[in-house]
Amino acid sequence: MPISFKSLSYIYSKGMPYEFRALDNIDLDIREGVITAIIGETGSGKSTLVEHLNALLIPSDGYLTVNEFNIVPSGKMPFLKLLRKDVGLVFQFSEYQLFEETVLKDVMFGPLNFGMNQEEALRRSVEALTLVGFPKEKFEASPLELSGGQKRRVAIAGIIACDPKIIVLDEPTAGLDPKGAKDMVSLFVQLNKKLNKTIIIVSHDNEMVYNYCDDTVLMSHGKLAYHGSTLDLFNDREKLEEFNLLEPDIVSFKNSLIEKGFRISAGARTIEMIAEEVGKQVKH
Repeated sequence: MPISFKSLSYIYSKGMPYEFRALDNIDLDIREGVITAIIGETGSGKSTLVEHLNALLIPSDGYLTVNEFNIVPSGKMPFLKLLRKDVGLVFQFSEYQLFEETVLKDVMFGPLNFGMNQEEALRRSVEALTLVGFPKEKFEASPLELSGGQKRRVAIAGIIACDPKIIVLDEPTAGLDPKGAKDMVSLFVQLNKKLNKTIIIVSHDNEMVYNYCDDTVLMSHGKLAYHGSTLDLFNDREKLEEFNLLEPDIVSFKNSLIEKGFRISAGARTIEMIAEEVGKQVKH
């Protein structure tokens, strides 16, 4: 499912004394079937950008195409329900949106709202909860009784149960402990690799972005500053310094070895890969 932004701008409070141009003339094509990160400083336009993907926000200028759906300024959108079924948006701290009496009812709400019958909605919801690793014995529990990490899994299961082609996640690991964050990202990788979902992740976590994302979009002051290979971006020290991005730990380690005379390829992104390359250069 191709995603294409064409000369897209968005202005908050347009025509008012405090109007603010959050996005400025964005031209961007996001690849289908890969994991793409959207990064940048606070206020750079990341969340505003992704909220256009299922028409929570409508462009002030330019337009956006998601598959066959064209989202244009002031345009009528009879396809809105179909678009939002195709594009699942998981907000930051999305667990605060849980509202039903039980976990299972909460996950079933989306599929039922999109027209599935009760049997199909139940089947998809059970599959989604199982996929995210939620314990079966708590399907009938109140969402209010769950831990923070469990609530996050339920919120994501509610999106997965609707079977979207694109899953957009805004700071999905925020507030989770390191193990919970790692498990969450592993789930997104599984959705991408096994179910061929296009995954878009808004994040401040450069370590996670470097380790798991194929492409990266860098936003700065509402403009597109970079779009391309994640490895290319984080191996470019000048680019990192220009936009005040911290090097991931593994990149810092790799660069320290290069400064000591070792030859390390740009594609070596894990300790194991680096160790193998160093091992070939060490005389025994």
